[in-house]
Amino acid sequence: MSSIFKMGLQYSVISPIFAILQRKMKKSRYLYSIGIASAFLLSLIGCYSPTRVSNQNIAEQYKNDIHSLHPEFNLVHVDDSMSLLYFKINESELLYERRALSDSFSAAVRVSFRVTINYESPLIMDSNSTVIHLQSLSNSRQEYAVGSMPVKLSKGTRYLLTALTLDMNSKRNETTYITANKTDFSTGQNFLVRDPDNGHIIFSPIIDSAMHVSIQYMQPAQKLYVKIYKNKFPIAAPPFNSDEYSSPQLYADSSFSITKRNGMFQLYVKSRGMYHITADSNDMSGLTLFRFDESYPNISQAYQLVAPLRYISSNEEFGKLVNSKAPKEDVDNFWLTAASGNKDRGRALVHNYYSRIQEANRYFASYEEGWRTDRGMIYLIFGPPSSIYRSSEGETWSYGEERSYMALSFTFIKLDNPFSDNDYALQRNINYRNIWYNAVDLWRDGRIY
Repeated sequence: MSSIFKMGLQYSVISPIFAILQRKMKKSRYLYSIGIASAFLLSLIGCYSPTRVSNQNIAEQYKNDIHSLHPEFNLVHVDDSMSLLYFKINESELLYERRALSDSFSAAVRVSFRVTINYESPLIMDSNSTVIHLQSLSNSRQEYAVGSMPVKLSKGTRYLLTALTLDMNSKRNETTYITANKTDFSTGQNFLVRDPDNGHIIFSPIIDSAMHVSIQYMQPAQKLYVKIYKNKFPIAAPPFNSDEYSSPQLYADSSFSITKRNGMFQLYVKSRGMYHITADSNDMSGLTLFRFDESYPNISQAYQLVAPLRYISSNEEFGKLVNSKAPKEDVDNFWLTAASGNKDRGRALVHNYYSRIQEANRYFASYEEGWRTDRGMIYLIFGPPSSIYRSSEGETWSYGEERSYMALSFTFIKLDNPFSDNDYALQRNINYRNIWYNAVDLWRDGRIY
């Protein structure tokens, strides 16, 4: 059976550009339970294309539209044959309607999924669907809906879940791809992280402020092992750089163990760094929580404005910015100079550049902030690609008309990283040199690429 409860919605306006949902959620009460809507199974299959995911352009994955749905998912393995797919829906993003003035407003959202072996396989191994009906006295609700659905996954292999979230009134939908790693019971998908104050599930592995978390491990264990990594990494090298990229070797700054109390493990995520939790002190496979800057993925502090300018500034310019005693003023002057003193054009440059940084943080974070990664670098300088094709091996981005010999393409290889399933390396090529410098020059000349 599916389960659902409501949580109060909080908004945190960190910058004039964006408003993000805070990850901490207010206390709430359980409202009701919902069952799996088996009547929708046939329609579920019809919602998905019969072609392989690897053949589909999924560029919409990295285009943030304020009118889109932004569901969150968390897959947890329960036993050898069954897993649970938890979901969180922002009810304020749904369309509420009423048939008559005397009626209350109502909305409905359908969450469905299908299971294949990978991006290349068209064979559906399992599918399911559930519908949530919501009532409100107004035409919006400042709450979340959280529920779960069982997924049939056998131990010993990896899978791909393609989840579809559909607002049944507006017909808007969002597709989410979830890699399921059920090779053993030590991976991060065998842990469930909750807020100890209210028991609510914490869906994101990124913790945006110091807080205590409760960790539930799905296997018998009285002790978990924690290693904290506080490594600082250089930003991504230009795409023409000849050095081959690989995931870095990390060394823990500290380590300790935590014991179970009342069925849960308690951990305080305080300072910046990666918190890697395992059931075996000698095993690298486990759960990783990330603690970046306050307000992450947004930019909220003056010092955060400086580092991303490394991609488009000279060594001398960047050195002055890093050592500046008034970084906000000097960053403003940098952009005003690029805009030839035109304040309106300067604001447009700032808006677009730092908006892309925040989007890169949302999409591409791995063991470091999203804007510092290879995909984050390309996204920041060149913007969202017009087409993206993803396979089990990686992603190919294209700018320009699809399949045109004039199109600019970048290929990213997926890396095996024990800390993150979101680590991709760009296939660098010396032929990118002129393309890169032309794009940088456009930014420096006050034009948005």
